Amino acid sequence: MSKDQEYNMQTQSGYDQPPPGYGQPQPGYGQPQPGYGQPQPGYGQPQPGYGQPQPGYGQPQPGYGQQYVASSTQVVLSQPAANTTIITTAIPKPQSYLALSILVLICCNLIFGLIALIFSIMSDSDYSAGDHEGARSKGRVALWLNVAGIIISVILIIVLIVLYTVVFASAGLYYG
Repeated sequence: MSKDQEYNMQTQSGYDQPPPGYGQPQPGYGQPQPGYGQPQPGYGQPQPGYGQPQPGYGQPQPGYGQQYVASSTQVVLSQPAANTTIITTAIPKPQSYLALSILVLICCNLIFGLIALIFSIMSDSDYSAGDHEGARSKGRVALWLNVAGIIISVILIIVLIVLYTVVFASAGLYYG
């Protein structure tokens, strides 16, 4: 009969014991080395002088470590502590218009875009430093610089198109 069959028979018969051979010393392993299971002599014995006060530190104060038993009964009444609730509201970060400033810098107007980018970065710095009003005002300045840069660029493009058309029209060059 194999070990699997023995194990199946034991579990089916209701025994919860391990199959034979478990817990037995394995062949090829020697006896434990000498001296490992023996207790050390004197180990566990209290050392002389342990727990005694060292000289020069003085005597223990009278009553130290002794319990005090009161002969009268005292009743202490306490009121429940007042509940204090602190509500902090997070101030939302104001718009710095950083993405719009980069867009105006690259696509429309180099001068107004660069100045607006500087104000956008200053707005973020002020918010990080805790100056929420300064961050809001610098973000507003960045917005108006971006708007001004876009408007000036659009007007400049329209003027250039009209000027270019008028110059070619007066020169008599038509493509059509």
